[in-house]
Amino acid sequence: MLSPVGLSVTTKLAPAAFHTQMVALFFLSVALGTAISGWLVQFYDPKNEVPYFAILGGIAILVGIGLGLAAKPVLALMRGVR
Repeated sequence: MLSPVGLSVTTKLAPAAFHTQMVALFFLSVALGTAISGWLVQFYDPKNEVPYFAILGGIAILVGIGLGLAAKPVLALMRGVR
């Protein structure tokens, strides 16, 4: 579900000379997320999984707050993009 929307936004917001580089950067971000999730799995302990999910949940909440705070400035920068 994320790929079509991400690719669309990437090509719409990128300067005309940098469409290909921005699409490549989008795919690099997906690869980086996959690599980080593979790295984080080493901290999972089936016997005591509460700290693992509590920390990941806390990080997700902080990232969500950061994205919420950044929404207005980003939307202002995107004015005129359809």
